[in-house]
Amino acid sequence: MRFGVQLFGICPEWAGDLEGFLRKAAAAGCRQIEPCVVFGDLGIEIPAFLKPEDLRAVKPLCDTFDITISSAHAFSRDLTAYMDEMASLSEDVGISQYVIKCPQTYTREAYEDFAAMATNLGLALKARGISLLLHNEDGDIRFKIDGKTGFEWVLDQCAGAVSAQVDVGWALHAGEDPEALLWRNKDRVLSLHYKDFDKDNKEVTVGEGRLDMLACFQFGRAMGIPQLADMDTCDMARLETVMKRLQYLTPQRERTDSILAVIDTVTGEVTDLHRFHDRVIEAPNWLNDGDTIFYNADGRIWRYTISTDTEELVDTGGCVLCNNDHVPSLDNTHLAVSCDPGNSPWGYQSYIYDVDLATGTARQVTPEGPSFLHGWSPDGNELAYCAFRRADKGFRVDILTIPVEGGNETTLTDGVGYNDGPEYSPDGAYIYFNSTREGLMQVFRMDRDGGNLTRLTFTDENNWFGHISPDNKKLLSLAFRKGDLDPNEHLPNMQVSLNLLDADGANPRKLLTFFGGQGSINVNSWAPDSRRAAFVYYELKHR
Repeated sequence: MRFGVQLFGICPEWAGDLEGFLRKAAAAGCRQIEPCVVFGDLGIEIPAFLKPEDLRAVKPLCDTFDITISSAHAFSRDLTAYMDEMASLSEDVGISQYVIKCPQTYTREAYEDFAAMATNLGLALKARGISLLLHNEDGDIRFKIDGKTGFEWVLDQCAGAVSAQVDVGWALHAGEDPEALLWRNKDRVLSLHYKDFDKDNKEVTVGEGRLDMLACFQFGRAMGIPQLADMDTCDMARLETVMKRLQYLTPQRERTDSILAVIDTVTGEVTDLHRFHDRVIEAPNWLNDGDTIFYNADGRIWRYTISTDTEELVDTGGCVLCNNDHVPSLDNTHLAVSCDPGNSPWGYQSYIYDVDLATGTARQVTPEGPSFLHGWSPDGNELAYCAFRRADKGFRVDILTIPVEGGNETTLTDGVGYNDGPEYSPDGAYIYFNSTREGLMQVFRMDRDGGNLTRLTFTDENNWFGHISPDNKKLLSLAFRKGDLDPNEHLPNMQVSLNLLDADGANPRKLLTFFGGQGSINVNSWAPDSRRAAFVYYELKHR
Protein backbone atom coordinates (compact mmCIF):
# COMPACT_ATOMS: atom_id res chain seq x y z
CA MET A 1 0.00 0.00 0.00
CA ARG A 2 0.95 3.64 -0.35
CA PHE A 3 1.71 5.23 3.04
CA GLY A 4 3.04 8.67 3.81
CA VAL A 5 4.46 11.06 6.40
CA GLN A 6 3.50 14.47 7.74
CA LEU A 7 6.61 16.64 7.43
CA PHE A 8 6.28 18.74 10.58
CA GLY A 9 7.72 16.34 13.15
CA ILE A 10 10.50 15.07 10.91
CA CYS A 11 11.65 18.54 9.82
CA PRO A 12 15.24 18.14 11.13
CA GLU A 13 15.71 15.23 8.71
CA TRP A 14 14.78 17.17 5.57
CA ALA A 15 15.55 20.82 6.30
CA GLY A 16 19.19 20.49 5.26
CA ASP A 17 18.98 17.84 2.57
CA LEU A 18 15.54 17.43 1.06
CA GLU A 19 16.68 15.23 -1.81
CA GLY A 20 18.51 12.89 0.54
CA PHE A 21 15.47 12.73 2.80
CA LEU A 22 13.12 11.91 -0.07
CA ARG A 23 15.46 9.17 -1.27
CA LYS A 24 15.52 7.59 2.20
CA ALA A 25 11.77 8.06 2.71
CA ALA A 26 10.99 6.38 -0.61
CA ALA A 27 13.30 3.48 0.27
CA ALA A 28 11.44 3.14 3.58
CA GLY A 29 8.11 2.82 1.77
CA CYS A 30 6.79 6.39 1.90
CA ARG A 31 4.71 7.25 -1.12
CA GLN A 32 3.28 10.55 0.10
CA ILE A 33 4.51 13.60 1.97
CA GLU A 34 2.14 16.05 3.63
CA PRO A 35 3.70 19.49 4.14
CA CYS A 36 2.56 22.50 6.14
CA VAL A 37 2.09 25.43 3.74
CA VAL A 38 1.86 29.10 4.69
CA PHE A 39 -0.18 31.50 2.57
CA GLY A 40 0.76 35.11 3.23
CA ASP A 41 2.67 36.37 6.26
CA LEU A 42 2.07 34.69 9.61
CA GLY A 43 4.34 37.17 11.38
CA ILE A 44 6.55 34.33 12.57
CA GLU A 45 9.05 32.03 10.87
CA ILE A 46 8.58 28.29 11.49
CA PRO A 47 11.28 26.12 9.87
CA ALA A 48 8.89 23.23 9.24
CA PHE A 49 6.47 25.46 7.28
CA LEU A 50 6.90 25.86 3.53
CA LYS A 51 5.77 28.59 1.18
CA PRO A 52 3.92 27.80 -2.07
CA GLU A 53 7.04 28.49 -4.13
CA ASP A 54 9.01 26.04 -1.95
CA LEU A 55 6.48 23.33 -2.63
CA ARG A 56 6.55 23.95 -6.36
CA ALA A 57 10.32 23.52 -6.27
CA VAL A 58 9.92 20.23 -4.36
CA LYS A 59 7.52 18.68 -6.87
CA PRO A 60 10.13 17.52 -9.46
CA LEU A 61 12.12 15.79 -6.72
CA CYS A 62 9.00 14.03 -5.48
CA ASP A 63 8.25 12.83 -9.00
CA THR A 64 11.74 11.35 -9.18
CA PHE A 65 11.06 9.18 -6.14
CA ASP A 66 7.39 8.35 -6.92
CA ILE A 67 6.16 10.44 -4.01
CA THR A 68 2.93 12.44 -4.19
CA ILE A 69 1.83 15.63 -2.43
CA SER A 70 -1.91 15.01 -2.40
CA SER A 71 -2.61 16.85 0.86
CA ALA A 72 -1.21 19.81 2.79
CA HIS A 73 -1.92 21.58 6.07
CA ALA A 74 -2.77 25.18 5.23
CA PHE A 75 -1.95 28.12 7.51
CA SER A 76 -2.78 31.80 7.07
CA ARG A 77 -4.18 34.77 8.94
CA ASP A 78 -7.08 34.58 6.48
CA LEU A 79 -7.21 31.60 4.10
CA THR A 80 -10.28 32.95 2.33
CA ALA A 81 -8.10 35.74 0.95
CA TYR A 82 -5.83 33.18 -0.76
CA MET A 83 -8.34 31.04 -2.59
CA ASP A 84 -6.77 31.64 -5.99
CA GLU A 85 -3.28 30.84 -4.70
CA MET A 86 -4.53 27.66 -2.99
CA ALA A 87 -6.21 26.52 -6.21
CA SER A 88 -3.13 27.36 -8.28
CA LEU A 89 -0.83 25.41 -5.94
CA SER A 90 -3.25 22.51 -5.97
CA GLU A 91 -3.07 22.32 -9.75
CA ASP A 92 0.71 22.69 -9.87
CA VAL A 93 1.67 19.99 -7.34
CA GLY A 94 -1.40 17.71 -7.22
CA ILE A 95 -2.96 18.70 -3.90
CA SER A 96 -6.51 17.39 -3.61
CA GLN A 97 -6.95 18.00 0.14
CA TYR A 98 -6.17 21.03 2.28
CA VAL A 99 -6.24 20.51 6.04
CA ILE A 100 -7.07 23.01 8.80
CA LYS A 101 -7.39 22.80 12.59
CA CYS A 102 -9.99 23.88 15.13
CA PRO A 103 -9.31 26.99 17.24
CA GLN A 104 -7.53 26.51 20.54
CA THR A 105 -9.97 28.85 22.23
CA TYR A 106 -12.42 26.40 23.74
CA THR A 107 -15.67 28.34 23.80
CA ARG A 108 -18.89 27.72 21.93
CA GLU A 109 -18.71 31.17 20.34
CA ALA A 110 -15.20 30.57 19.00
CA TYR A 111 -16.24 27.22 17.53
CA GLU A 112 -19.39 28.70 15.99
CA ASP A 113 -17.35 31.40 14.24
CA PHE A 114 -14.79 28.83 13.10
CA ALA A 115 -17.49 26.49 11.75
CA ALA A 116 -19.01 29.32 9.71
CA MET A 117 -15.61 30.20 8.23
CA ALA A 118 -14.76 26.56 7.52
CA THR A 119 -18.09 26.01 5.79
CA ASN A 120 -17.57 28.94 3.45
CA LEU A 121 -13.97 27.92 2.73
CA GLY A 122 -14.93 24.29 2.21
CA LEU A 123 -17.70 25.14 -0.25
CA ALA A 124 -15.42 27.50 -2.20
CA LEU A 125 -12.68 24.84 -2.44
CA LYS A 126 -15.17 22.11 -3.36
CA ALA A 127 -16.30 24.24 -6.30
CA ARG A 128 -12.70 24.06 -7.51
CA GLY A 129 -12.48 20.28 -7.04
CA ILE A 130 -10.52 20.44 -3.77
CA SER A 131 -11.55 18.94 -0.41
CA LEU A 132 -11.17 20.76 2.90
CA LEU A 133 -10.40 18.51 5.88
CA LEU A 134 -10.48 19.20 9.60
CA HIS A 135 -7.62 17.74 11.68
CA ASN A 136 -8.20 16.95 15.35
CA GLU A 137 -5.87 17.78 18.20
CA ASP A 138 -6.14 16.66 21.81
CA GLY A 139 -8.08 19.76 22.90
CA ASP A 140 -10.95 19.59 20.41
CA ILE A 141 -11.58 15.97 21.38
CA ARG A 142 -11.71 16.82 25.10
CA PHE A 143 -13.81 19.95 24.51
CA LYS A 144 -17.50 19.08 24.31
CA ILE A 145 -20.44 20.93 22.79
CA ASP A 146 -23.95 19.51 23.14
CA GLY A 147 -22.47 16.21 24.30
CA LYS A 148 -20.19 15.83 21.27
CA THR A 149 -16.48 16.39 20.84
CA GLY A 150 -15.77 19.87 19.53
CA PHE A 151 -14.16 18.25 16.50
CA GLU A 152 -17.31 16.34 15.55
CA TRP A 153 -19.58 19.26 16.44
CA VAL A 154 -17.75 21.45 13.90
CA LEU A 155 -18.06 18.72 11.25
CA ASP A 156 -21.80 18.56 11.93
CA GLN A 157 -22.14 22.33 11.59
CA CYS A 158 -20.27 22.28 8.29
CA ALA A 159 -22.86 19.82 6.91
CA GLY A 160 -20.63 18.12 4.34
CA ALA A 161 -18.63 21.18 3.29
CA VAL A 162 -15.72 19.93 5.41
CA SER A 163 -14.49 16.35 5.85
CA ALA A 164 -12.23 14.85 8.51
CA GLN A 165 -8.58 13.98 8.91
CA VAL A 166 -8.51 11.94 12.11
CA ASP A 167 -5.33 11.87 14.18
CA VAL A 168 -5.88 8.62 16.08
CA GLY A 169 -2.99 9.35 18.43
CA TRP A 170 -4.42 12.63 19.68
CA ALA A 171 -7.81 10.94 20.04
CA LEU A 172 -6.19 8.26 22.20
CA HIS A 173 -4.33 10.92 24.21
CA ALA A 174 -7.62 12.70 24.91
CA GLY A 175 -9.29 9.54 26.24
CA GLU A 176 -11.32 8.73 23.11
CA ASP A 177 -11.49 5.27 21.53
CA PRO A 178 -9.84 5.92 18.12
CA GLU A 179 -11.57 2.97 16.44
CA ALA A 180 -15.00 4.13 17.63
CA LEU A 181 -14.26 7.70 16.52
CA LEU A 182 -13.27 6.52 13.05
CA TRP A 183 -16.27 4.28 12.46
CA ARG A 184 -18.93 6.66 13.73
CA ASN A 185 -17.54 9.23 11.28
CA LYS A 186 -16.77 6.78 8.48
CA ASP A 187 -18.70 8.71 5.83
CA ARG A 188 -16.60 11.85 6.32
CA VAL A 189 -13.09 10.62 7.22
CA LEU A 190 -10.85 11.12 4.19
CA SER A 191 -7.41 10.87 5.80
CA LEU A 192 -5.80 9.17 8.81
CA HIS A 193 -2.81 10.25 10.92
CA TYR A 194 -0.82 8.00 13.26
CA LYS A 195 0.64 8.95 16.62
CA ASP A 196 0.97 6.72 19.68
CA PHE A 197 1.24 7.22 23.43
CA ASP A 198 2.23 5.01 26.35
CA LYS A 199 0.33 4.53 29.62
CA ASP A 200 1.66 7.86 30.89
CA ASN A 201 0.50 9.65 27.72
CA LYS A 202 4.07 10.16 26.59
CA GLU A 203 4.55 10.01 22.81
CA VAL A 204 6.28 6.85 21.57
CA THR A 205 6.98 5.38 18.16
CA VAL A 206 3.74 4.25 16.53
CA GLY A 207 3.10 0.62 17.41
CA GLU A 208 4.87 0.76 20.78
CA GLY A 209 2.11 2.34 22.84
CA ARG A 210 -1.57 1.91 23.61
CA LEU A 211 -2.87 2.49 20.09
CA ASP A 212 -4.68 -0.43 18.43
CA MET A 213 -2.73 0.05 15.23
CA LEU A 214 -4.37 -2.86 13.40
CA ALA A 215 -7.89 -1.59 14.08
CA CYS A 216 -7.03 1.86 12.74
CA PHE A 217 -5.21 0.40 9.76
CA GLN A 218 -8.16 -1.87 8.94
CA PHE A 219 -10.38 1.21 8.81
CA GLY A 220 -7.98 3.18 6.62
CA ARG A 221 -7.55 0.32 4.17
CA ALA A 222 -11.29 -0.36 4.08
CA MET A 223 -12.06 3.27 3.28
CA GLY A 224 -9.23 3.59 0.77
CA ILE A 225 -7.90 6.76 2.39
CA PRO A 226 -4.35 8.10 2.88
CA GLN A 227 -2.57 6.83 6.00
CA LEU A 228 0.28 9.00 7.27
CA ALA A 229 2.75 8.87 10.13
CA ASP A 230 2.53 12.12 12.11
CA MET A 231 4.87 11.82 15.07
CA ASP A 232 5.75 15.16 16.65
CA THR A 233 9.18 13.74 17.55
CA CYS A 234 10.49 11.79 14.59
CA ASP A 235 13.70 10.83 12.87
CA MET A 236 14.44 8.57 9.92
CA ALA A 237 14.93 5.47 12.08
CA ARG A 238 11.51 5.90 13.71
CA LEU A 239 9.88 6.61 10.35
CA GLU A 240 11.41 3.47 8.85
CA THR A 241 10.08 1.44 11.79
CA VAL A 242 6.54 2.78 11.35
CA MET A 243 6.57 2.19 7.59
CA LYS A 244 7.65 -1.43 8.18
CA ARG A 245 4.84 -1.90 10.69
CA LEU A 246 2.24 -0.50 8.32
CA GLN A 247 3.49 -2.67 5.47
CA TYR A 248 3.37 -5.70 7.77
CA LEU A 249 -0.33 -5.02 8.36
CA THR A 250 -1.28 -4.97 4.66
CA PRO A 251 -2.14 -8.71 4.42
CA GLN A 252 -3.72 -8.94 7.89
CA ARG A 253 -7.39 -9.99 7.95
CA GLU A 254 -8.34 -10.36 11.59
CA ARG A 255 -11.95 -9.81 12.63
CA THR A 256 -13.24 -10.42 9.11
CA ASP A 257 -16.38 -12.23 7.90
CA SER A 258 -16.36 -13.84 4.44
CA ILE A 259 -19.51 -13.93 2.32
CA LEU A 260 -19.70 -16.32 -0.62
CA ALA A 261 -21.95 -14.68 -3.19
CA VAL A 262 -23.13 -14.92 -6.80
CA ILE A 263 -23.61 -12.06 -9.25
CA ASP A 264 -25.89 -12.18 -12.28
CA THR A 265 -23.79 -10.44 -14.93
CA VAL A 266 -26.89 -9.51 -16.93
CA THR A 267 -29.03 -7.91 -14.20
CA GLY A 268 -26.28 -7.09 -11.69
CA GLU A 269 -28.26 -8.83 -8.94
CA VAL A 270 -26.15 -10.24 -6.09
CA THR A 271 -27.24 -13.30 -4.11
CA ASP A 272 -25.49 -14.27 -0.88
CA LEU A 273 -24.95 -18.01 -0.54
CA HIS A 274 -23.25 -18.34 2.85
CA ARG A 275 -21.59 -16.19 5.51
CA PHE A 276 -18.47 -17.49 7.24
CA HIS A 277 -17.96 -15.86 10.64
CA ASP A 278 -14.35 -15.03 11.62
CA ARG A 279 -13.04 -17.19 8.82
CA VAL A 280 -11.41 -16.15 5.57
CA ILE A 281 -12.45 -18.10 2.48
CA GLU A 282 -11.02 -17.28 -0.94
CA ALA A 283 -11.08 -17.96 -4.66
CA PRO A 284 -14.28 -19.82 -5.64
CA ASN A 285 -14.22 -22.31 -8.55
CA TRP A 286 -17.67 -23.21 -9.92
CA LEU A 287 -17.80 -26.84 -11.07
CA ASN A 288 -19.59 -28.31 -14.10
CA ASP A 289 -22.58 -29.67 -12.17
CA GLY A 290 -23.72 -26.12 -11.46
CA ASP A 291 -24.26 -26.95 -7.78
CA THR A 292 -20.71 -27.17 -6.41
CA ILE A 293 -18.14 -24.51 -5.61
CA PHE A 294 -14.58 -25.10 -4.41
CA TYR A 295 -12.71 -22.53 -2.31
CA ASN A 296 -9.72 -22.43 0.01
CA ALA A 297 -9.64 -21.61 3.72
CA ASP A 298 -7.01 -22.20 6.40
CA GLY A 299 -4.70 -23.91 3.90
CA ARG A 300 -7.26 -26.49 2.82
CA ILE A 301 -9.69 -26.84 -0.09
CA TRP A 302 -13.42 -27.07 0.65
CA ARG A 303 -16.41 -28.24 -1.40
CA TYR A 304 -19.59 -26.19 -0.98
CA THR A 305 -22.96 -27.51 -2.22
CA ILE A 306 -25.33 -24.70 -3.15
CA SER A 307 -28.59 -26.68 -2.99
CA THR A 308 -27.98 -27.92 0.57
CA ASP A 309 -25.91 -25.00 1.88
CA THR A 310 -23.29 -27.41 3.22
CA GLU A 311 -19.54 -27.79 2.94
CA GLU A 312 -17.05 -30.61 3.30
CA LEU A 313 -13.29 -30.88 3.29
CA VAL A 314 -11.67 -32.00 0.03
CA ASP A 315 -9.01 -34.66 0.39
CA THR A 316 -5.85 -33.15 -1.12
CA GLY A 317 -3.38 -35.61 0.38
CA GLY A 318 -0.28 -33.88 1.69
CA CYS A 319 -1.34 -30.49 0.26
CA VAL A 320 -2.47 -28.83 3.47
CA LEU A 321 -0.96 -25.37 2.95
CA CYS A 322 -2.89 -24.44 -0.18
CA ASN A 323 -3.23 -20.82 -1.23
CA ASN A 324 -5.88 -19.12 -3.35
CA ASP A 325 -4.67 -20.42 -6.73
CA HIS A 326 -6.47 -23.66 -7.63
CA VAL A 327 -8.15 -24.85 -10.84
CA PRO A 328 -10.23 -27.98 -11.62
CA SER A 329 -9.64 -30.02 -14.74
CA LEU A 330 -12.24 -29.63 -17.46
CA ASP A 331 -13.92 -32.92 -16.47
CA ASN A 332 -13.71 -32.00 -12.76
CA THR A 333 -11.95 -35.24 -11.83
CA HIS A 334 -8.70 -33.53 -10.84
CA LEU A 335 -7.81 -30.32 -9.04
CA ALA A 336 -4.52 -28.52 -9.54
CA VAL A 337 -3.46 -26.50 -6.49
CA SER A 338 -0.69 -24.12 -5.49
CA CYS A 339 0.70 -25.21 -2.16
CA ASP A 340 3.61 -24.66 0.20
CA PRO A 341 5.34 -28.01 0.75
CA GLY A 342 6.01 -27.03 4.35
CA ASN A 343 9.78 -27.19 4.11
CA SER A 344 10.53 -23.97 2.24
CA PRO A 345 14.16 -22.88 2.67
CA TRP A 346 13.32 -19.15 2.62
CA GLY A 347 9.86 -18.44 3.97
CA TYR A 348 6.64 -18.90 2.05
CA GLN A 349 6.96 -20.95 -1.12
CA SER A 350 4.49 -22.37 -3.61
CA TYR A 351 4.64 -25.34 -5.96
CA ILE A 352 1.88 -26.72 -8.19
CA TYR A 353 0.36 -30.14 -7.50
CA ASP A 354 -2.15 -32.28 -9.38
CA VAL A 355 -4.70 -33.83 -7.00
CA ASP A 356 -6.80 -36.85 -8.03
CA LEU A 357 -10.16 -36.02 -6.46
CA ALA A 358 -11.19 -39.69 -6.36
CA THR A 359 -8.21 -40.80 -4.27
CA GLY A 360 -6.80 -37.61 -2.76
CA THR A 361 -3.40 -38.42 -4.22
CA ALA A 362 -1.28 -35.30 -4.84
CA ARG A 363 1.56 -35.25 -7.38
CA GLN A 364 4.06 -32.38 -7.66
CA VAL A 365 4.15 -30.83 -11.14
CA THR A 366 6.46 -27.80 -11.06
CA PRO A 367 10.12 -28.38 -10.21
CA GLU A 368 10.66 -24.81 -9.01
CA GLY A 369 8.87 -22.16 -6.98
CA PRO A 370 7.32 -19.84 -6.28
CA SER A 371 4.74 -21.00 -8.84
CA PHE A 372 1.14 -19.77 -8.63
CA LEU A 373 -1.37 -21.68 -10.74
CA HIS A 374 -4.15 -19.99 -12.72
CA GLY A 375 -4.97 -21.97 -15.87
CA TRP A 376 -5.60 -25.53 -17.08
CA SER A 377 -5.74 -25.92 -20.84
CA PRO A 378 -9.07 -27.21 -22.21
CA ASP A 379 -7.30 -30.16 -23.88
CA GLY A 380 -6.16 -31.19 -20.37
CA ASN A 381 -2.48 -31.30 -21.31
CA GLU A 382 -1.00 -28.11 -19.88
CA LEU A 383 -0.98 -25.78 -16.86
CA ALA A 384 -0.30 -22.03 -16.95
CA TYR A 385 1.00 -20.12 -13.97
CA CYS A 386 2.71 -17.03 -12.63
CA ALA A 387 6.30 -17.82 -11.69
CA PHE A 388 8.99 -15.98 -9.76
CA ARG A 389 12.33 -16.98 -11.22
CA ARG A 390 15.76 -15.62 -10.38
CA ALA A 391 17.31 -13.25 -12.90
CA ASP A 392 20.42 -11.04 -13.04
CA LYS A 393 18.72 -8.27 -11.05
CA GLY A 394 16.61 -10.23 -8.60
CA PHE A 395 13.39 -11.86 -9.80
CA ARG A 396 11.43 -11.94 -13.02
CA VAL A 397 7.69 -12.48 -12.66
CA ASP A 398 6.54 -14.18 -15.85
CA ILE A 399 3.85 -16.39 -17.34
CA LEU A 400 5.01 -19.99 -17.72
CA THR A 401 3.43 -23.24 -18.88
CA ILE A 402 4.26 -26.86 -18.13
CA PRO A 403 2.84 -30.25 -19.18
CA VAL A 404 0.43 -31.64 -16.58
CA GLU A 405 2.68 -34.69 -16.27
CA GLY A 406 5.60 -32.39 -15.40
CA GLY A 407 8.73 -31.68 -17.39
CA ASN A 408 10.29 -28.56 -18.83
CA GLU A 409 8.85 -25.11 -18.17
CA THR A 410 8.12 -22.78 -21.11
CA THR A 411 8.32 -19.03 -20.51
CA LEU A 412 5.76 -17.05 -22.54
CA THR A 413 6.41 -13.47 -21.40
CA ASP A 414 9.53 -11.37 -21.73
CA GLY A 415 10.36 -10.29 -18.20
CA VAL A 416 8.80 -6.85 -18.74
CA GLY A 417 6.65 -5.82 -15.78
CA TYR A 418 4.89 -8.03 -13.27
CA ASN A 419 2.88 -10.74 -15.08
CA ASP A 420 0.19 -12.78 -13.34
CA GLY A 421 -3.15 -14.60 -13.63
CA PRO A 422 -2.79 -16.65 -16.86
CA GLU A 423 -5.97 -18.37 -18.02
CA TYR A 424 -6.80 -20.28 -21.21
CA SER A 425 -9.71 -19.38 -23.42
CA PRO A 426 -12.27 -22.24 -23.68
CA ASP A 427 -11.18 -22.95 -27.26
CA GLY A 428 -7.53 -23.13 -26.21
CA ALA A 429 -6.46 -20.45 -28.68
CA TYR A 430 -5.50 -17.71 -26.20
CA ILE A 431 -4.11 -17.07 -22.75
CA TYR A 432 -5.48 -14.12 -20.82
CA PHE A 433 -3.27 -12.56 -18.15
CA ASN A 434 -2.62 -9.30 -16.33
CA SER A 435 0.58 -7.27 -16.41
CA THR A 436 2.15 -3.97 -15.31
CA ARG A 437 4.21 -3.80 -18.51
CA GLU A 438 2.56 -0.50 -19.50
CA GLY A 439 2.32 1.09 -16.03
CA LEU A 440 -0.87 0.22 -14.17
CA MET A 441 -1.94 -3.42 -13.95
CA GLN A 442 -4.03 -4.20 -17.04
CA VAL A 443 -5.50 -7.31 -18.68
CA PHE A 444 -3.84 -8.65 -21.84
CA ARG A 445 -4.41 -11.52 -24.24
CA MET A 446 -1.81 -13.50 -26.17
CA ASP A 447 -1.76 -16.55 -28.39
CA ARG A 448 -1.21 -19.80 -26.55
CA ASP A 449 2.44 -19.77 -27.64
CA GLY A 450 2.97 -16.21 -26.34
CA GLY A 451 2.59 -14.35 -29.65
CA ASN A 452 0.26 -11.52 -30.71
CA LEU A 453 0.15 -9.69 -27.38
CA THR A 454 -2.98 -7.50 -27.13
CA ARG A 455 -4.02 -5.14 -24.34
CA LEU A 456 -7.73 -5.42 -23.42
CA THR A 457 -8.34 -3.00 -20.52
CA PHE A 458 -7.60 0.72 -20.57
CA THR A 459 -9.17 2.09 -17.38
CA ASP A 460 -7.34 4.35 -14.94
CA GLU A 461 -7.23 1.64 -12.28
CA ASN A 462 -5.39 -1.61 -11.62
CA ASN A 463 -7.14 -4.50 -13.37
CA TRP A 464 -6.49 -8.05 -12.18
CA PHE A 465 -7.53 -11.59 -13.12
CA GLY A 466 -9.29 -11.57 -16.47
CA HIS A 467 -11.66 -14.57 -16.27
CA ILE A 468 -13.14 -15.75 -19.55
CA SER A 469 -16.69 -17.17 -19.54
CA PRO A 470 -17.32 -20.81 -20.61
CA ASP A 471 -19.05 -19.62 -23.80
CA ASN A 472 -15.89 -17.64 -24.71
CA LYS A 473 -17.80 -14.36 -24.98
CA LYS A 474 -17.30 -12.35 -21.77
CA LEU A 475 -14.43 -11.39 -19.49
CA LEU A 476 -14.77 -10.64 -15.77
CA SER A 477 -11.99 -8.79 -13.93
CA LEU A 478 -11.26 -7.26 -10.54
CA ALA A 479 -10.24 -3.60 -10.34
CA PHE A 480 -8.37 -1.75 -7.57
CA ARG A 481 -8.47 2.02 -7.49
CA LYS A 482 -5.36 3.80 -8.73
CA GLY A 483 -3.32 5.19 -5.85
CA ASP A 484 -4.71 2.81 -3.22
CA LEU A 485 -1.78 0.45 -3.77
CA ASP A 486 1.14 -0.17 -6.07
CA PRO A 487 0.20 -1.74 -9.43
CA ASN A 488 1.82 -5.09 -8.59
CA GLU A 489 -0.17 -5.42 -5.35
CA HIS A 490 -3.54 -7.12 -4.92
CA LEU A 491 -4.41 -6.75 -1.27
CA PRO A 492 -7.40 -7.86 0.80
CA ASN A 493 -10.10 -5.76 2.44
CA MET A 494 -10.20 -2.82 0.06
CA GLN A 495 -12.75 -1.00 -2.06
CA VAL A 496 -12.72 -2.82 -5.40
CA SER A 497 -15.02 -3.43 -8.35
CA LEU A 498 -16.05 -6.21 -10.69
CA ASN A 499 -15.80 -5.15 -14.33
CA LEU A 500 -17.31 -6.93 -17.32
CA LEU A 501 -16.19 -6.65 -20.94
CA ASP A 502 -16.40 -8.61 -24.13
CA ALA A 503 -13.75 -11.26 -24.73
CA ASP A 504 -11.96 -8.91 -27.15
CA GLY A 505 -12.01 -6.01 -24.66
CA ALA A 506 -14.99 -4.18 -26.18
CA ASN A 507 -17.93 -2.77 -24.22
CA PRO A 508 -16.32 -2.44 -20.76
CA ARG A 509 -18.73 -1.74 -17.89
CA LYS A 510 -18.63 -1.75 -14.11
CA LEU A 511 -20.88 -4.37 -12.51
CA LEU A 512 -20.36 -3.86 -8.80
CA THR A 513 -18.29 -1.95 -6.24
CA PHE A 514 -17.69 -3.82 -3.00
CA PHE A 515 -15.31 -4.56 -0.10
CA GLY A 516 -12.95 -7.28 -1.23
CA GLY A 517 -9.75 -7.74 -3.22
CA GLN A 518 -7.30 -10.57 -2.59
CA GLY A 519 -9.39 -13.74 -2.46
CA SER A 520 -12.49 -12.37 -4.18
CA ILE A 521 -11.95 -13.87 -7.67
CA ASN A 522 -8.33 -15.00 -7.89
CA VAL A 523 -9.34 -17.91 -10.14
CA ASN A 524 -12.06 -18.47 -12.73
CA SER A 525 -15.41 -18.48 -10.94
CA TRP A 526 -17.90 -18.46 -13.83
CA ALA A 527 -20.96 -20.71 -13.57
CA PRO A 528 -21.49 -23.23 -16.41
CA ASP A 529 -24.32 -21.02 -17.74
CA SER A 530 -21.85 -18.18 -18.59
CA ARG A 531 -24.25 -15.74 -16.95
CA ARG A 532 -23.48 -15.97 -13.24
CA ALA A 533 -20.17 -15.80 -11.41
CA ALA A 534 -19.22 -16.56 -7.81
CA PHE A 535 -17.13 -14.16 -5.75
CA VAL A 536 -16.27 -13.47 -2.12
CA TYR A 537 -16.76 -10.18 -0.35
CA TYR A 538 -15.75 -9.36 3.18
CA GLU A 539 -17.03 -7.43 6.18
CA LEU A 540 -14.96 -6.08 9.06
CA LYS A 541 -16.04 -6.54 12.64
CA HIS A 542 -15.28 -3.53 14.79
CA ARG A 543 -16.24 -2.05 18.11
